[in-house]
Amino acid sequence: MRINREKLLEQLESVMPGLSPREIIQQSSCFIFKKKKVVTYNDEIACTQDCLLPFEGAVQAKPLIDILRKLKEDTIEVDTKDGELLIKGKNKRMGITMDAEILLPIETVENPEEWTNLPDDFADAISIVQHCASGDETRFALTCIHLHPKWIESCDAHQAARYMTEMPIEKPILVRKDSIKYIVSLDMTEISETESWVHFRSPANLILSCRRWEEDFPELTDILKVTGTPTQFPKGLVDAIDKAQVFSTENAEENQITIELQPDKLRITGRGVNGYYKEITQIKYKGKPLAFQIAPQLLADLIKRHNSCEILIDKIKVAAGKYTYVSVLQAKE
Repeated sequence: MRINREKLLEQLESVMPGLSPREIIQQSSCFIFKKKKVVTYNDEIACTQDCLLPFEGAVQAKPLIDILRKLKEDTIEVDTKDGELLIKGKNKRMGITMDAEILLPIETVENPEEWTNLPDDFADAISIVQHCASGDETRFALTCIHLHPKWIESCDAHQAARYMTEMPIEKPILVRKDSIKYIVSLDMTEISETESWVHFRSPANLILSCRRWEEDFPELTDILKVTGTPTQFPKGLVDAIDKAQVFSTENAEENQITIELQPDKLRITGRGVNGYYKEITQIKYKGKPLAFQIAPQLLADLIKRHNSCEILIDKIKVAAGKYTYVSVLQAKE
């Protein structure tokens, strides 16, 4: 059968969040084709999308994606024969092993039934608060995003963030940051809940399902209510952040920059395995020397939304419309 290569590639790329880089579950690094759908599943995320391919079976994702990206043809011929997915282009032919038996336990993901519209600013909320979730697996709840009927929030014991928005859920839901972070770029507009999963759907009928967890999440209201001395961020700080993260992004697991405050002075530092960047700028600050670490993209987003903050003895707070951020500060020796 002849199909549009770019359309097929778009469908397959949309479900890649559900792939596992290591096959922790058999076929979890595969695209599963079934009933004109393509499915991926890695135990914490499941993705389902309509698919041009009518075949059924499992194909390793990497070689299929790689070859489709390298081909130049607008239209390709696709078929199956003798345990292979066959792809034909102009003067070329490829065969990728295809398992006829589907072993990936995709049936463990409950099917969503009733869908409700998400708030328009849902992706925006996730894009901001995700930076404050922890990477420390020993405190599992803090590696999650907390979806509350009235807000979305996260905390890593050093910083906390809350975005006020009305969520169409009856009780709070806890979802791993590394699962829900994909929402930001997928244009999800609807939500559905089942017993063990929360599902999101896009207008293109892509469904991203995230496993929900039963853990106690800390109460952040009192932390976020604090008030301090108003202070303006210095001009040009966003540009300095952009330079500092050239090095900080080398720390894939903990991309953070250091902000140091001294009377009338702010210093920003980004460090990585290959070097560092420092910049000093003027700021209207009269308190004692303090320092804190923060994700560079988060700080840049905060400043773009609201160019002022409040400084307390041990905290810095930024409140910008629906969004509130508080970080614990450390006194410099």
